[in-house]
Amino acid sequence: MTTLVFFHGWGASGRVWERQAAAFGDRMPVLTPTVPVWEVDWFSEYLRGLDLQECLLVGWSLGGMLLLEALSRLTDPPPNGLVLVGVAPVFTQRPDYPWGQPLAVVRAMRRALTKNTKNTKNPPQVLAEFAEQCLAPGEAAFASQAREAFAAPAAAGTLAAGLDYLLQRDLRPLLPRLPAGAVVIQGQEDRIVDPAQGRFLQEHLSGARLHLLPAAGHLPFLTQAAAFNGILEQCLSTAS
Repeated sequence: MTTLVFFHGWGASGRVWERQAAAFGDRMPVLTPTVPVWEVDWFSEYLRGLDLQECLLVGWSLGGMLLLEALSRLTDPPPNGLVLVGVAPVFTQRPDYPWGQPLAVVRAMRRALTKNTKNTKNPPQVLAEFAEQCLAPGEAAFASQAREAFAAPAAAGTLAAGLDYLLQRDLRPLLPRLPAGAVVIQGQEDRIVDPAQGRFLQEHLSGARLHLLPAAGHLPFLTQAAAFNGILEQCLSTAS
């Protein structure tokens, strides 16, 4: 039996996958771990505890980036399937890569997390603003649910470490080493990860397939759960 394993992104927890756990949990094992540290060693160790040939792995945003890095290090057989949701091979802009977030924006978020003076923000404020940016312009009806997805933040240091990874890491050299046949799900109006990032993954991961979800932002598993779960159904039927 296939096991579904979901890895969340920055600022969230395993609770963001509630709709997917409800949709699939009566038919198969569903794992939604909360990532305790944004380090590739944690992901590698977690994967070593799974029978990957029986797993469909789903990684969202920062969780997807670290999942890719961990998979690039594995010598075991690849997973039964891999789904990447709003994942950036390079999160911040580079001279040869214009599709990332501006460095100044991410650095400002990091400063706001770690300072504690009258005129600076605190982690809940930073996360609330980030939740708003995760929604496409037409997804305002999901504002309260988006804020709830980021309502139980990790410690400021853990959040800052995640932003450090996003500022520094470039996964492009690793892409040729990754399992073939990944499915990339990307919101067409994602303001966190530009849709061009999804196209880049499609072009540079062997046999990858891209699903662009119209009018979706960075939380398609929340705002377009039916369509998102339908893609997972297709992945599961292919895997089995």
